[in-house]
Amino acid sequence: MKLYSRPLSPYSSIIRSIAYYKQAPIKIVAPPPGFPIPEEFRAISPFNRIPVLITGSGLTIIEASVIAEYLEEHFPEPSLLPEDSRDRAIVRMTARTAELEVLAPVMELFELFFMKSKDDARISKLFKQMEIGLTEIEKRIGNGPYALGDQMTLADAWLTPTRFAFNNFRVMSGREDLLDPYPKFDALQQLIIQDPVLSLVWYEMTDGLKVFQGELESA
Repeated sequence: MKLYSRPLSPYSSIIRSIAYYKQAPIKIVAPPPGFPIPEEFRAISPFNRIPVLITGSGLTIIEASVIAEYLEEHFPEPSLLPEDSRDRAIVRMTARTAELEVLAPVMELFELFFMKSKDDARISKLFKQMEIGLTEIEKRIGNGPYALGDQMTLADAWLTPTRFAFNNFRVMSGREDLLDPYPKFDALQQLIIQDPVLSLVWYEMTDGLKVFQGELESA
């Protein structure tokens, strides 16, 4: 199997978390250099984005949520879903909330702030969406070594890059106190950097951010 990924890409980082946890035999390769990804990559990814997983049979799988489910099914042990159907639903809801209601608006806000957008209405709407999502995640986070208990789940794979994004986002947005109403979500960083799998992804993203910032400065 081959995974097209970049260290800083949050969606790619989710898949790397899963691959590392399952010790899946996946070769990680980078797409062509450049930001945005060069058009030539559409020959592999029709939407020209990562991650992309190429299976052993040659099937091309796009979209992080689909790749995550595929890897969970293809490599069932160790599982990233609890045995109980109720608990599985909670994991999936938490992961989906992180994906659609927190990470998605934050990524769009990154772009708007980078472009120095004056679309205050859109910015306000995205912040509201993000805050609602964070509120729901805050309700779900427990007191275990992982977000939802004693076992790493798909929720942790989604929450790790989501939490990472906020360190830089708070600076860029000028809202250093952004996570004050969400202490459990804020504290995920300390749990993540103590975990051998999640910390690996966290520090890959850290290195990727340094490279990206260096490229911006030299551009």
